[in-house]
Amino acid sequence: MAALQYSAMIRDVSKDIVGVCPRNGLPSYDLVLLGSGADGHCASLYPDSPQVVCSPGSDHFYLPAEGKGGITLSLDAIMSARHVLLSAGKYSQADMVRKCLGWSNASTNTKFPAGMIAALPGTTVEWLVTEASAVELPALIQWMAS
Repeated sequence: MAALQYSAMIRDVSKDIVGVCPRNGLPSYDLVLLGSGADGHCASLYPDSPQVVCSPGSDHFYLPAEGKGGITLSLDAIMSARHVLLSAGKYSQADMVRKCLGWSNASTNTKFPAGMIAALPGTTVEWLVTEASAVELPALIQWMAS
């Protein structure tokens, strides 16, 4: 119920403040800043959870956050933002970073929600990684060393 109420409130905000994504009609934030977990979760969207399996393709902006008692953005809402910034800085996240950034099926792999966040037209998606979290991305490590 809270997710529906918050979604309605955001949709009622002036379009000068919260824009509208031309692809799907969802509200469009300027920036969504997300951390990620070693298991591939982000924004309280956990691997294979109903919130992830039902998205993308959902018209929901906010969803109940699994196990948190709060609400979170849907994957579609995240990808409706103008800019998405994902962070992963720990060595324990290296496997997840490789799977999210290096697998061709990452955008549909519900086991790694962070990897499902793709740059669609009108959205930029950037990852902040460290040498430790990118250690399994050989091309990136070679570039950083040169």
